Formats: sequence, C-alpha cells, structure tokens
Amino acid sequence: MASSLRERLEAAVLERHCANHPLTEKWAAGKLSRNAMAGWAIEQYHWISNIYRGELYKAANTPLEVQGLLLGNYLEESDPERPHLDIILRFATANGADAEAARRGRGLPTTEAWATWFNRVCKDESFICSVAATNIGTESQSPMLYSKVLPALRDLYRFDEADIEHFWLHAEVDTEHGGRGFEILERYCTTPELQQMAVDYARESAKMRWFFFDGIYIHYEMGYELR
Repeated sequence: MASSLRERLEAAVLERHCANHPLTEKWAAGKLSRNAMAGWAIEQYHWISNIYRGELYKAANTPLEVQGLLLGNYLEESDPERPHLDIILRFATANGADAEAARRGRGLPTTEAWATWFNRVCKDESFICSVAATNIGTESQSPMLYSKVLPALRDLYRFDEADIEHFWLHAEVDTEHGGRGFEILERYCTTPELQQMAVDYARESAKMRWFFFDGIYIHYEMGYELR
C-alpha cells in the first residue's frame, strides 16, 4: 500500500501533470503539428543536455548508500552504446528538424529556466529537495505522459517504432527511476518538516515542467516568437 508521503507526493505532481497540458491533449488527439513535435524534441534535447551536472551534484549530495541508485539513472541516460540524446533527435528528424542545427542551437528561455532551476536545486539544496524535484516532480510523470501520446504516435501519426523509441523506452524505465525516488524519500523524510519540504519541491518541479511545455506550445504550435 502506498505510504501517506507517497500519496502526497503523487497528488502534488498531479496538480500540474504534463499529461494534462493542452499540448499533450492536442498531441494525444493526433492534432499537434509536426513543427510542434519537432520542437518538443529539440527542447527536450536542450533540457537533458544541460542537466547532467545537476544529476551529478544530486548524487554527490546524497547519502553514500543510495548514490548508486541515482548514478545508475545518469549512466543509463548517457550510455555511449545507446545515447538517449540521439534517440530524442531521431524523433526530431522524423518530424523534419535538422539534428545538427539543433545541436548547435540553444533552447527556448522557458527551457533554459527549467534547466537552471533544476541544476540549482541539485547543487545548493538538500538531497531531499533534489530527489523530490527530479525523480518525483519530473521523471515520475513520464509513464502517464508518454502512455497518453503513444497510441497517437503509432496509430494516427504512424511513426516507425525506432523513431518513437524515447516514448516507449521512458514509459517503462522512468517507472523504475521514479520508484527509486519514492524509496529514498520514504527512507529519509523522517519528520513532518522534511516530508513537507519534499512535497513542496515535487510540486514546484511539476510547475516548472508545465512551464517548459507552455514555451513549446506557444512558440512551436501557436507561432508566438519566444527567442
């Protein structure tokens, strides 16, 4: 049975879960433009490529006995045999984007704001804050989010499975990554104050990811220039 803390963390994320964002709703209905899907991949690329330092800060600030769990996430994402950044850019290319131009570019201001916040929390705040923000507020969203758009990607947009690997891969692996975060917080949030701090940072992280989706939606789908 889920602990009271886990239920509170999940409820905080659901307040601004990106599975319910207007971009996602349009995507799941098969009505999102190819430009916006390419833009989502480009911004996801820039966000991930700019948070690796934060992931290492998070692990460094975490008790030794759980550092391996967090470093496992990092090593999986940056595995040279299966680099996740290349998987994301494969989807961008499938939607008409230039992968090399994306690598040379930079993210939207909303993407940069989310990455900056992420890295600051991981470096400067308690590991309880960083685990709540990253594993819970962000990674735990992926199964619900990607499971919502996968049917449209397959049945309406008709992408090849290789082009949508990011979605089906993270719908599975981020269940495990988020679960590790819940385990860590349930172990170390030993007072009501620490539990509340974890809930607050999970909620704030979900808001930041929603803001990231806002930027993609209004720039790539609505045509409002953010750069």
